[in-house]
Amino acid sequence: MASPGAAMPRFYIDIRGHFGTQEDLSGIDLPNVAAARRKALRIVREILNGWSGMLPSYYDEITIEVRGEDLRPVVIIPYSEFKKHISPAAPVTG
Repeated sequence: MASPGAAMPRFYIDIRGHFGTQEDLSGIDLPNVAAARRKALRIVREILNGWSGMLPSYYDEITIEVRGEDLRPVVIIPYSEFKKHISPAAPVTG
């Protein structure tokens, strides 16, 4: 746990897929890597709801990459992993 007044680390959550990379240029301050991973899963759930018309074969190419302050990956989540965390009500069929 960070001490009072200590700055939280900044994480960048990128989405990579068939159509290219959506890079997070601003980042978000979160307490640790586990919190960044949870935030990435929430973001991808929202995005995939908007991508419901995408061909199912393209889903397998989606990867979420969480980068730390040094811009190096700290977490990489392939579709095969994050699809387990998507609500069954979501229109994702891939």
